[in-house]
Amino acid sequence: MMGRSQNILVIKTDGLAAFVAAEPLYEAIRAAHPGARISLLTQSRLQRIARASPYFDQVAAMPDFRDPEAKKAFVQQIRTSRFSYIYDLAANEDAKKLYSALGLFRPKWRSVAPASRSARKKGAPEESLPDMSRFSDAVGVAAAERLPDFQWALASRKDAANMQPSWFGVSGVYGLLMPGVDEARRWPAGHYADLARMMAKKGVMPVLIGPKDLHGFADDVANAAPELVDLTGKADHLQLVSLARTAAFFVSDAAEEVHLVVSVGGAGVLIRKAGEERLSPKGRNVITLTTRAAMDEAKPEFVWRALDNMGLIPRGSSSPRAAVR
Repeated sequence: MMGRSQNILVIKTDGLAAFVAAEPLYEAIRAAHPGARISLLTQSRLQRIARASPYFDQVAAMPDFRDPEAKKAFVQQIRTSRFSYIYDLAANEDAKKLYSALGLFRPKWRSVAPASRSARKKGAPEESLPDMSRFSDAVGVAAAERLPDFQWALASRKDAANMQPSWFGVSGVYGLLMPGVDEARRWPAGHYADLARMMAKKGVMPVLIGPKDLHGFADDVANAAPELVDLTGKADHLQLVSLARTAAFFVSDAAEEVHLVVSVGGAGVLIRKAGEERLSPKGRNVITLTTRAAMDEAKPEFVWRALDNMGLIPRGSSSPRAAVR
């Protein structure tokens, strides 16, 4: 056990998928420093869900180092905080800039190995997911080999009105459709629309969710499937957790948000290109359908059938009468 009354800094600035996957690491650091004040440095969009966690006492976002005054003030704040340890769980450009800026005043810096050059070149957010055994070796804190568990996020403001599905006009039985922002790795809008119509026909409300970057894509889906409830850009990560808790299922491709949904027990189908199966989040009731080349190879009818075979289609619904091509 490490000393008490310490200030500890954790750096995790490399996206939602990596933030979720590192949850066992946060627990390990908290267990190693039971009396410490632990601060997290992360992306601004992840601050709300990070503040709801039991692992951090303070959460802040990395400033823009292109602003000399902001950089100077932030580095000074880090120095005066007198951190005993800095755990760099990102090993990315943001962390590298901070490491260099601290210079001789740098505290004990423990860093995970950075993603390989080939992984960075691929550009997939999941390429930076942490390896637990390598983490333990690199930073000297043993992390459990387990799946991320964000059940604590379900308790955050659970009784607030804006945490209920009804806040978004969602009611009854519903399923989550979660397209990714990477067009090359995304299931086509027409396929999402076809699936949305199948869902609505069988009494399952189709709810499309994701960041605001997907507004144009969501419009394409909604134009072909008026039954769709479009929540792109409207729900933050805690609200997504709340929606995932009572959704009948999800369907996604390479969306980072699916890692969060699976971490609270979400069940459903992932659509991936061949060779990317290892990037899919692991769950008790999650299957991955792979395509050999184009993403449109995975037909909506086949996805529905997979959901049905998994027992995720509510009673009274059945497979649409359409051939699987």
